[in-house]
Amino acid sequence: MLECNCDLVQYSHNQVTIKLPASAEDAWSALVQTLQKKRVYQVYVKIGYPRKPRTTGDKSQSHHFNGHVQQIAAYTGDSFDDVKMHIKREAIAMNYPYHTNSFGEVVPESEANASTIECGYLIDTAHRIASDLGITLKET
Repeated sequence: MLECNCDLVQYSHNQVTIKLPASAEDAWSALVQTLQKKRVYQVYVKIGYPRKPRTTGDKSQSHHFNGHVQQIAAYTGDSFDDVKMHIKREAIAMNYPYHTNSFGEVVPESEANASTIECGYLIDTAHRIASDLGITLKET
């Protein structure tokens, strides 16, 4: 799997030429070798606006969001996973990404795929929900 921001070189209504960044060259070479070996002649491509992935680790957006989920779960007695899913569903109103599954259910995307902006929606939604519940969140 290769995921990166690329430069558009040429595009028309049904063809796109992109330029991969130098940082993706090794991953692309490895993918091409695997494709050739397996005689695969198609790839999955997802095209959208350039994005900056969410931050992870100590003092990151991910840490910030999950800390709030944990505090809200402790206050409400609901499970961490239930609180996280509720926040994600609420964040859809702020344009948090989602898809609809085969059963017609709206499923928020994993925050592992979230951009910094999308992770910000989750944090803002957690703040709003905590405020609605009268919870004072610790921002550590």
